[in-house]
Amino acid sequence: MTAEDNRQDIEIEANSKPNLLKRIVSDGFDITLLFMAFMLLTYIVLVTPLADVYHGHADRYREIFEETKKVAGDDEEKLREMLIENEEYKNEFFAANLHSFLLKALAALIAELILFLAVPLMSRTRATLGKMLTGLVVFSEKRQNRASWYQILGKFVFIYIIDSLSLYLWTGIYTFLLVPVIRFIVMMLNRKDKTVLDYVTSTMVIEKMSYSPAN
Repeated sequence: MTAEDNRQDIEIEANSKPNLLKRIVSDGFDITLLFMAFMLLTYIVLVTPLADVYHGHADRYREIFEETKKVAGDDEEKLREMLIENEEYKNEFFAANLHSFLLKALAALIAELILFLAVPLMSRTRATLGKMLTGLVVFSEKRQNRASWYQILGKFVFIYIIDSLSLYLWTGIYTFLLVPVIRFIVMMLNRKDKTVLDYVTSTMVIEKMSYSPAN
């Protein structure tokens, strides 16, 4: 065996990727925790004064709906036409939905700051709770060491803007089911089981047992 072969063996051993099942379990655990935290924080935010404006718009558009329904009677087609032509209803409905989204964005921000920024930054292996559970490390391919703080920050920004805000606008609560599926498909399509997030931040996930920190 040549010296080059030895170096290659050492590199592969030091950066061994986990089996796919561990990735699925760790990501599933993290997404489940995020969903639970998001729902809890959304409920808390909605009962604080921060939600007063939202409740005002929501109550008003419901009032308009009920008033219009009385006029339209059992004619659903007429009800829809009257609501479409009612500018106040449309404005109040839009404002309520906009404020609802902003409140949920705040809840998601708090949850993800804790789970995907604070926890990994405090971890010696830059791992989320799901990765800690399954013995995984977030590894920087360029530094050949654990991911740097700015790579973790980049992961957080990507998760919050793309996974949370952008997808939630289109899929709502189904985002929590869609994100793991997308990640799984991307992992299946490349040799290192990397997600889009891993490619963007130049990181990969490896087995903790194969990790020997450089410092």
